[in-house]
Amino acid sequence: MIRLLLYAIIIWGVYQVVKGYLKSKEKKQARNPWQIEDELVQDPMCGVYIPKSKAIKTKIKGKYYYFCSKDCKKEYIKKLKGR
Repeated sequence: MIRLLLYAIIIWGVYQVVKGYLKSKEKKQARNPWQIEDELVQDPMCGVYIPKSKAIKTKIKGKYYYFCSKDCKKEYIKKLKGR
């Protein structure tokens, strides 16, 4: 009798683990593939679009600019100083 109860508890535990795993997998698959996860911004120097979270953010004369690299940032600042 005790052995039967132990088997039932083990089977129930395995069932709960598998059920939780399958639910988490369903949630991942249910995500909309067209959902925008990050805003794209354009580098003012080279014109390339980059995710805002990965861009180099710089404030120049009270306005924020986003750059794809340190080189583009340097060139843009040099270009502004040349005006």
